[in-house]
Amino acid sequence: MKKLLFLGVLVLSQSLIAQFPLSKDLTAKYELTSNYNQTKYTVEVSLPVRYDASKKYPVYYILDGYYAASIAHGVHRALQLENSIEEIMVVTISGPETTSSEWLKNRWPDYTFSKDTLNDVGYAKAMGLPAGSTISGKGDQFLQTLTKQIFPLIETKYSFNGSRGISGHSLGGQMVANLMFKTPELFNRYGINSSSQRLALNNEIRTIEKNYAATHKEYNAKVFLSFGSLEPKDAIEDLRYFDGQLTSHYKNIQTKFVEFADETHVSVIPAMLTKCMGFLYKK
Repeated sequence: MKKLLFLGVLVLSQSLIAQFPLSKDLTAKYELTSNYNQTKYTVEVSLPVRYDASKKYPVYYILDGYYAASIAHGVHRALQLENSIEEIMVVTISGPETTSSEWLKNRWPDYTFSKDTLNDVGYAKAMGLPAGSTISGKGDQFLQTLTKQIFPLIETKYSFNGSRGISGHSLGGQMVANLMFKTPELFNRYGINSSSQRLALNNEIRTIEKNYAATHKEYNAKVFLSFGSLEPKDAIEDLRYFDGQLTSHYKNIQTKFVEFADETHVSVIPAMLTKCMGFLYKK
């Protein structure tokens, strides 16, 4: 009986182990269910091509794995061909979505910390989602999942050196901007891409950053910020202003702002993922 119980526990413990066909760019793929919001997440990992367990490596987390995963892991593999980036572990995170509508709905609570009823209604209408299906303000639950479940999964299984980066696009970029000031101890590299900050609670991030700057004069981090040139001009200039605030308020921060020519909010994604990873982890 004890042997059967042991085997049962072993099978359960293996439920997080890769059990899917992997592309040539992936090392492993895991599924876990959050203890904080009961959402199922898929976590995909690509290691350095010359990964050595006796060495330690930074981890670069990328949000919106639903569309970013295959591109990001391919970019990781490609940039290593010319030896232009540090040896890093790339981890993409996606939810249970199988359609674009599900993805649009699922990311809304995860990537927003504040309740924003006006944008809940407007976002659902703009994206053709059912009224009431987008509920903001549950970012803390996702953050708990990230720090207490995903971090331990990756950072104990693989050889981690204590340095983390995180990148997001659109609403994911807004999440990353918030993390800069909410949990500055977690990351030292940030990607904030196509983030229309002015739309969230009257540019709430401006107040958050201002309050942080009142008591902090240094920020040891690299930050990549970007937009496609065909995105709204006021959004581009707003993020450019945010970049200026970062460089004027903090010593030791390194930023790069890129406006990608002839790219839309969606078409910019491959270029953004490449440039962002290339800047944050340039040798």
